[in-house]
Amino acid sequence: MPKPKTLHASPEAVEHAFYEAMEHADLDAFMLLWSDDEEIVCIPPNGPRIVGHHAIREVWGNILSRGPIHARPSQIQVVQGPMVSVHSLIAQIIVNDDEGQTIVVNLNVTNIFIKGPQGWRLILHHASNAPQEEIGTDRRSGYSPPPNILH
Repeated sequence: MPKPKTLHASPEAVEHAFYEAMEHADLDAFMLLWSDDEEIVCIPPNGPRIVGHHAIREVWGNILSRGPIHARPSQIQVVQGPMVSVHSLIAQIIVNDDEGQTIVVNLNVTNIFIKGPQGWRLILHHASNAPQEEIGTDRRSGYSPPPNILH
């Protein structure tokens, strides 16, 4: 029998539950955090854009089948309105390589949440590799994109 959805009173509660589900490799808990909207989107580091519950469940089922993911969110920046909340953060992911060595991978993460009848839910999770030197810094100006790149 599937778990009932929890009513999350804040986007921060959903975000905490998101990383908690990763920490416990709990795919069912992970999937309950997503909006019921079929247009939900997840973009894992170095991965394709994944749209919809079925596709996200399949990809994350494969990821979480390898075991827990230890993530430490930090430097969380929040822009919130009455019905939407955008979180930009750095996540340090602690993994073991094929030789058993512990590696810390830094990710730039954007999580977008919407508020609906069942409380706050996740509609987008986007993670991309971040340079190691980005941890502990906050660049608010002075960024110059590489030449010939339109973004």
